[in-house]
Amino acid sequence: MIFERIEIEQLAKRDYVTSLLTMEVGDSVFCEELKQAQSLRALSYYVRRSRKLDWQFSFRKMDRGWRLIRVR
Repeated sequence: MIFERIEIEQLAKRDYVTSLLTMEVGDSVFCEELKQAQSLRALSYYVRRSRKLDWQFSFRKMDRGWRLIRVR
């Protein structure tokens, strides 16, 4: 699995839902601020349920922030 650090400002320029839908298994998003990370986590639950996807996301605390990882 390869982790790539993406600044939240780069992600903010795109639509969050589109960003989540383009994620492949093993892709992740790193957030330095807890509020942004929790917002993205909640959105991942919404995308899964509204699109009836059989996906799973993992939310992990890292050294300098949080990471949302698509695991399935």
